[in-house]
Amino acid sequence: MITQNHQDNKNCRRNRSLKTVLLVSTLLTTPMVIAEGDFQQNVLFNPSSSVLLAEARGRVMIYDGLKEETVELALTKQFGRIQNMMFVRTQVAQENGEYETEDDDCD
Repeated sequence: MITQNHQDNKNCRRNRSLKTVLLVSTLLTTPMVIAEGDFQQNVLFNPSSSVLLAEARGRVMIYDGLKEETVELALTKQFGRIQNMMFVRTQVAQENGEYETEDDDCD
């Protein structure tokens, strides 16, 4: 009886550890992908004082994969910071409503 309870407790701890590892790995990978666009838009439209200070010292932020509407809005609303922005792989709206990554035509 004691041996069976010991084995059950051991299996329970092992299962709990496995669930914890799976949960942590999911949390560490999934939110990064989701939050990436949010991070860029937050820096773009609501820069912290440290971001503004870094830009004043010449820092350039590279924004990757934003939709063209977001880029246009940034160029209008954040005009004074344009010299500190670079946009790459901008998502351009197609006639069918889908987005396609803009080709830079560099060969």
